[in-house]
Amino acid sequence: MRNSRTVEIAVGALAALGIGAFIMLALQVSDMSRFSEDTGYTLTARFDNIGGLKVRSAVTVAGVRVGRVVDVDVDPETFEAVVQL
Repeated sequence: MRNSRTVEIAVGALAALGIGAFIMLALQVSDMSRFSEDTGYTLTARFDNIGGLKVRSAVTVAGVRVGRVVDVDVDPETFEAVVQL
């Protein structure tokens, strides 16, 4: 009887560990773990055409993600897209 209880506790602990690992993986894949991006600095760029660029789009340099789009706006004088990265 005692051996059965030990096995049940071990299986429960392993299941809890698996669920925790799955949650961590889901957060990493969806990038929800970065609620605050206070590190780094903000750049402002102007574009004639931004296509389908949206807020929170990834910014990459040579295929490496270096940041995200913070804001997309339009300059009323030049009609250029002003993007904060």
